[in-house]
Amino acid sequence: LLTSLIFAIPLAIARTTSIAILRSIAIAYSWFFRAIPSLTILFFMYYGLPALGIYLDAWTSAILGLSLTAAAYMTEIIRAGIRSVPAGQYESARALGMPFWLSMRRIILPQTMRIIIPPMASEFTAVLKGSALASLVAVAELTGQASALISLTYQPIPILASVALAYLALNSVIVGGQAFLERRYRLG
Repeated sequence: LLTSLIFAIPLAIARTTSIAILRSIAIAYSWFFRAIPSLTILFFMYYGLPALGIYLDAWTSAILGLSLTAAAYMTEIIRAGIRSVPAGQYESARALGMPFWLSMRRIILPQTMRIIIPPMASEFTAVLKGSALASLVAVAELTGQASALISLTYQPIPILASVALAYLALNSVIVGGQAFLERRYRLG
């Protein structure tokens, strides 16, 4: 989730810039990674890159593949939030002589946060649930481990119930974080 945010914020800013080449790169990135299924990206990272001489372990492949895909969706969420800030805010920053990056950091992005918190929390939840795909590229993640345990013990109900509770707990952290941030940014 953090890696995808690191990619998404500059891409979203590039998506809204007047510099055509940056905007074009951000649009192409967003289009490409939203158009291809996460599983295909994961398979390419783990099985395809070695054919090109690039070897990544399973964890790195999974983190990079899921991050690249999630970043494309988060880019569009952040871009929509940036676009929703009234034009007068940009003009005021320019009138005060603020450089672009300073106005983004101090004026535009804080206002964007109020708008993007709910869809970002939804994307975080989707990424968390999508991490189950990592078991298909040899990552020992929660769902993959549950499947292995079921085949050993023939006890699907308690194992799957435990997995469901683990996902509920992890998603509860995301929902709690969303509620905290909404309260924080509502207060101004």
